[in-house]
Amino acid sequence: MPWVRGPWPVITASLDADAVIDQLCIPLMELPAAAPPRGEYGQEYCGVIYAHEGRYHASWPAALETRRLSAENKDFKNCRVPRKVVDERGRTEILADYHTHPWRYSQMSIQDRWQSRQRYSFRVQMDAACTVQMYIPNIGKERPGEVFVRQGGRWVLIGRVMDKVNGTILPVSEASR
Repeated sequence: MPWVRGPWPVITASLDADAVIDQLCIPLMELPAAAPPRGEYGQEYCGVIYAHEGRYHASWPAALETRRLSAENKDFKNCRVPRKVVDERGRTEILADYHTHPWRYSQMSIQDRWQSRQRYSFRVQMDAACTVQMYIPNIGKERPGEVFVRQGGRWVLIGRVMDKVNGTILPVSEASR
């Protein structure tokens, strides 16, 4: 998927990227087959969060090519991250990509953490229960990648990706959060 269109009018632009992220899940899960009943094929969607004239926006979501039956085949990933957002108002800068998983209680997959798949400052993933996770890959830095979950309006660190090439995560204990 080389490009997506923006802005998505159901998401209110903001000076704060988190405010845009917090609006994404509900309208995404209302899209066709985004959150199907258990046992039915689900549809994944992806897009980008980008800046235009000092405010953050979300692009329209694009459906991924393959519908998946359940979380059991979640390791198969065919999301091609958009490389460009077309916003008729002018120049844009992509900050992050986002995507959905069509089942509940889905962790960010190992493929979502592979170094070869990181293009932007961070990646956001939402499941059908609207659990929102963020991966900050720390591209080009010695610092490990970090995985967070959104809880009560804040980001809670749940894991560190020490092996960025392979996306292997080291969970962070609740006691050390």
